[in-house]
Amino acid sequence: MRCSYCKGKIGFWRGLSDREYCNEEHRRRGRNVTARQARESLIYGDEELYEVGNEERKQKQKHSKLQAQIIVVLSTVMIGVLAFSAATGSSGGTLHQRTVSLTGELSRSSPLLSQATNYIKSMLPSSPPVRIHDDFTAGIVSWMGARTSDWSVAGGTLRPAGLRVWKPSVQLSDYRLEFEGQIDRNAMSWAFRAPDLRNYYATKIVLKKTSGATVADLVRYTVLNGAERDRLRLPLPIAIQPDTLYHVQMSVRGDQFITKVNGQVVDSWKDNRLKRGGIGFFSDKGETASIHWVDVREERDGIFNRLFSLGFFVLPVAFETLD
Repeated sequence: MRCSYCKGKIGFWRGLSDREYCNEEHRRRGRNVTARQARESLIYGDEELYEVGNEERKQKQKHSKLQAQIIVVLSTVMIGVLAFSAATGSSGGTLHQRTVSLTGELSRSSPLLSQATNYIKSMLPSSPPVRIHDDFTAGIVSWMGARTSDWSVAGGTLRPAGLRVWKPSVQLSDYRLEFEGQIDRNAMSWAFRAPDLRNYYATKIVLKKTSGATVADLVRYTVLNGAERDRLRLPLPIAIQPDTLYHVQMSVRGDQFITKVNGQVVDSWKDNRLKRGGIGFFSDKGETASIHWVDVREERDGIFNRLFSLGFFVLPVAFETLD
């Protein structure tokens, strides 16, 4: 005899009807399978088989719904904060303060808003990014390292000797370095990611004469525990004239370093041995340079970059343009 419900083979057992016996058989056969497997294998007749699967599915749906609501709240809050900032001309530091203040007020409104604002606060830095500038009019009191007498400052122009590191930059990791200077004799040298005087990355612009013409090379190397390593010399593809003023920009981010001289990229390389450290200047024996000013700006991922990285937002793109 076959079950009229699932057409499976059945028999009589303990006086149960065909349908009841078939259900008992389904219960036995479905005890060790999931709800989906039970449905796909036609093991029907006992709703208890699906209770666990249904509960898990309900929990996932509830979580997805809550996550979607949080995303909407995050979007609304951030758009509102940025719109208000644009209308009032708030600076970066003021925007940070207003966002923290606004999220604090919202968190008291409802549990959902509280969760959303906690997300926002976790993405906000505890303090604004560091931005420091020095034109040496106040001397070199914020520079540590070689003897003060080795360095000279006259008319707002610094002439370095032994390595000194800028104290406000020592704890930084990712930043943009920018400065302007001239080579008085042979080379102009600077350091970055220098946690101390024995560990740093060094770069030089070195002048040399060939066939009566003056050309420049870029020299870079690493100093670890006081020992120089991995020196590399590259031709500098820019025109050199007497009294050339060099505008140097460096992006120091993660393990990637990019150097620009007078607006042109001249070097890009990677190294992960030094994770953190400040900037400095130095001149080796036989070298003299004049530094007019220096500027360092800490680089951090903004809140929208963090949201994009977490998948909260997707930039609108035309799919046909993607490679």
